[in-house]
Amino acid sequence: MRTPRLLPAALVAVLALSATGTACSAPGHGAAEGNVISLSTKSGTPEAPLVATVWTVDSLIGGGTASSLPAGAQGRARFTLAADGSASGSLGCNRFNAKATVAGDSLTFGPLTTTRMACTGPEGSVEQALTELFGSGPLAWKVQGDTLTLTAVAPGTGITAKAASAVE
Repeated sequence: MRTPRLLPAALVAVLALSATGTACSAPGHGAAEGNVISLSTKSGTPEAPLVATVWTVDSLIGGGTASSLPAGAQGRARFTLAADGSASGSLGCNRFNAKATVAGDSLTFGPLTTTRMACTGPEGSVEQALTELFGSGPLAWKVQGDTLTLTAVAPGTGITAKAASAVE
């Protein structure tokens, strides 16, 4: 048996308000056609800047599907792109540094320089995925609110990351 999903309170309020709204008298907008509800994905959160933000990886994208990081690896992979064109952070286990080039909506990491700890388990699998993604060539980037999405064009892989805090 499937458990019903509850709608967020704000969405319920919008739907209830829309259902009790008045009908417009303009042709094509009357009560006979029904009420129109417009929903937006625009976040109320101001967009975090790509540069000078600590990004904490929260999901891996593969085959068009985003999956949360495995238990034990959550909150460990993070990175920052600096104004001087450098990138640094943690791949989940090892620390890394690289050159980063932003051109429009494209981000390219240069070769990664990393520490060399042996990484197994969830941290190792996240680290392997990030190392492959960052080394795969230009990545498309998009910031919506406090979420960064990086996707590789060819293999359809990527990540999402949340803005943790601004670098000072």
